[in-house]
Amino acid sequence: MRLRELTLDMFGHFAGRRFDFGAAAAGEPDFHIVYGPNEAGKTTTMEAYLRLLYGFKPKNEPYGFRHGRNALKVSGLLEHEGRARAFSRVPGKSGTLLDGAGAVLTEAALGTMLGGLDEAAYRSLLCLDDATIETGGEEIVRAQGEIGTLLFSAAAGIGGLSAVLDGVRAAAQGDQGGLRPDQGDRHPGPGAEGAAQGA
Repeated sequence: MRLRELTLDMFGHFAGRRFDFGAAAAGEPDFHIVYGPNEAGKTTTMEAYLRLLYGFKPKNEPYGFRHGRNALKVSGLLEHEGRARAFSRVPGKSGTLLDGAGAVLTEAALGTMLGGLDEAAYRSLLCLDDATIETGGEEIVRAQGEIGTLLFSAAAGIGGLSAVLDGVRAAAQGDQGGLRPDQGDRHPGPGAEGAAQGA
């Protein structure tokens, strides 16, 4: 999935703020940085994108301070498998995802593009803000958590580290001829029998 356009129709202090990242050029880098001074709206823009993907907060929406929660709206043009598709998101209990013509869509329309990632996973893996960077740094030091594991495996050149660790944990917890942490070594080593006889 690729974000081609994002519009903060009514979100935070923005009204009609549009970001156009253009079409991806074949064989060219496709990396964009949204930057600006403090309080320029970088975090607001990231949060607007997350609202487009996952919906508005059911209550206490922090970005409705200017327009009011009921007036909020975020739109975007997403590319997936060579096809561009327009979406909009509005607040509500149901029917909050709309197509480019304003018709209500099911969440499955975006779910396929998201590949099963829920909002928490998307935030931790793909959204960088001060808090995420700080948490990620701590996880790298401890080599734990999704961010720490992914970055550690990338730096160490170990592909699929999470799957390997999950397998080791499963083997350690099961009794499949291996040792569990509480078992210790129950198999005497070479010469142990002779040493016992000579004692």
